[in-house]
Amino acid sequence: MHGEPRILASTAPLLLSPVNWVLDAFADAGFTEAELLLARHPDSREPDRILARAQEAGLRIPVVHGPYMLLLRNVLGRAYIEKTRRSLEIARAVGAQTLVAHAPFRWERRARGWLAAEADDEAAEIGPSFAMENLYPVAGRNFSSVVTPQDLAPFRHVVFDTSHFAVAGIDLFDAWDAIGHQVVHLHVSDNHGAGKDNHAPIGTGTLPLAAFLAHVGRSGYSGTVTLELDCRPHLDARSELVAFWTRQRQLAEALLAGEAAPDNDGPEHAERLAGDGHPTTDAGRATQQTPGRPLIGDAQAKQGGRHE
Repeated sequence: MHGEPRILASTAPLLLSPVNWVLDAFADAGFTEAELLLARHPDSREPDRILARAQEAGLRIPVVHGPYMLLLRNVLGRAYIEKTRRSLEIARAVGAQTLVAHAPFRWERRARGWLAAEADDEAAEIGPSFAMENLYPVAGRNFSSVVTPQDLAPFRHVVFDTSHFAVAGIDLFDAWDAIGHQVVHLHVSDNHGAGKDNHAPIGTGTLPLAAFLAHVGRSGYSGTVTLELDCRPHLDARSELVAFWTRQRQLAEALLAGEAAPDNDGPEHAERLAGDGHPTTDAGRATQQTPGRPLIGDAQAKQGGRHE
């Protein structure tokens, strides 16, 4: 591969906020591209509206995340195969190169058979890469059929999620050595090490992200990297949210380049994230001053190991 990794911000942590508001904030934080979660609002799943909002913000949408989380189970249909096909069509229509997918439950045999025999070829005909993301156990049980690097190995294209591997107890470096050649997209976030999917900001958890991202950068990886971060402590004001995303973008850029990390959010931010990654500020006050609240973390923990 040639070139440098491209860093995106994900709309998933702010999926209840208006898409134009979120994309504008990302643009002000210095991002030029974003990963879009297909959700309930038409602005997030109708191609013409997506393109209009992205153009208004001056952003590109190279990565689309299908609506696989339990909260979005009825979006684009409930059947896994139909949901995936429709997601691929939307991704193509907005010019995305990658669809982030989650695997079916272990007991969804028909969908698993389609994944093994047909999904990659159908995606190739439509256009975007069908990229499978690793999930994680819940209460010690692997409800998802794709958790480990071995589970990811059969897929042509892979999405590598650092927080999900942390919950599964899988070493990031071992996982990268096993499947790095298949990775077309990374979801980067920290983890607090309590067996839950926190999607914590970089530098506030237990993962060795400085060393890992430097390792990824040295490997020659030049695909896309999405910062998928719990930003609830920064919802009191739009300027605070923009500053948070700016710092995290700059930190990720420096670490991927193997440079010394700039000052991150500091001990005050870490203290506010204490206790399962939730803000200690008044949630009601944050809700009143922002168009929506992010749901990443809690929704994942409740969804039984599938569909982020």
